[in-house]
Amino acid sequence: MSKQARLPWYLEAVNFVADPIRRTAYPLDADRMMSTARRKTGLDDFGDDDGFEARFRAQVASLNRVDWSFSGRAGVRVNLLWTLNNRLRVIHALRQAPDVRDLPVKAPVIILGLFRTGSTFLHQVMASDPRLRAGWMWEFGYPAGRRNDPLGDVAWRRAQCAWTLKLVDIMIPDQDEVHSVDAEQLEEDFFLLENDFSSMKFVVGFGDRQLGWDLLDADLLPSYRFHRTQLQLLSRTAPDKRWLLKCPWHMWNLDTVLEVYPDALFIQTHRDPETAIASQASLSARISARMKREEQLHEVGRFWVDYSKAGIERGLAARERIPANRIIDVRLSDLRADGERTLRGVYEHLGLPLDESALAAMTHAAQTMPTMQHGTHDYDISDFGLDADGVRRELADYCERFGV
Repeated sequence: MSKQARLPWYLEAVNFVADPIRRTAYPLDADRMMSTARRKTGLDDFGDDDGFEARFRAQVASLNRVDWSFSGRAGVRVNLLWTLNNRLRVIHALRQAPDVRDLPVKAPVIILGLFRTGSTFLHQVMASDPRLRAGWMWEFGYPAGRRNDPLGDVAWRRAQCAWTLKLVDIMIPDQDEVHSVDAEQLEEDFFLLENDFSSMKFVVGFGDRQLGWDLLDADLLPSYRFHRTQLQLLSRTAPDKRWLLKCPWHMWNLDTVLEVYPDALFIQTHRDPETAIASQASLSARISARMKREEQLHEVGRFWVDYSKAGIERGLAARERIPANRIIDVRLSDLRADGERTLRGVYEHLGLPLDESALAAMTHAAQTMPTMQHGTHDYDISDFGLDADGVRRELADYCERFGV
């Protein structure tokens, strides 16, 4: 069995014994999970004035189509309850401080692009600029506190996030080889979309690939508006700073992003698509193989080629609406080869204020910052039924346009 689909021995043992009772032990029932979330938080208002409940039920229905293992169903249910609990706490916080909705989210800088093209690295580097405000994992993972302190509760949010990520380590002990996640590191903002059940987590990680296509046909405007509202909630700690956001999937939804953030500035990252798609397929398979009773690696590979093509097409179409001085393309190879020149070019093109001390800090980060991988990420595109030349042929227009 390929390393991409190998389970830790203890999960194999648990699933061998408990798979026959997986559906009764961990039912994915929308009503029961909403009741559990209300009981655990002591809150009852999900704020369903924008169709949230319909999106939640649709996602649960999609997840019920997948044949999860015992451990996989446990992981799915934990994540659904995590998000439901967050939703209740965020709505409660907004009820306690309605003026939060008046805080500006002015011209955020948004990093997007194909998955595994260096967006995380660029995000970490640019976060060294003290004028920019990036979000920590514990903030995006838990944007609001408990009932008695919904606008604060920082210690609890940090501890709860760290505990949640320990569960991830148990399920996927080698994820750090591909992309490490820690409560005290900067993270991408897809978690805020997740709290409205329009998120790629169950697609990218868990492997519900049909959900990925369904989301492209869905109206995500309410979810992105809730995304903005949560940024406003988090902005209370630094209301004057410009947000630096990063989420590859925004490229697939760029039309909607522009509607909610009409003054945003964009940086699209680029990398050889053969390498990027192979790396993304490996990341996805390492997680989904721990969740499903059976994972087909060639289906993982084919999905990421087709889904990447869809993202490129949708992103390029939406870019026609963006003035040239509000979007810039950055190749990962250029950032690594000459960070100072690349970063200076980004700031000049987008009209961002830049002083030499901030440039020095970012350049130093680009030269010294380790990747978000601990250990060696071993993968081969052939593991997923693909070959490098074939992928490059399918994405030839993209490669030519962006020089990758």
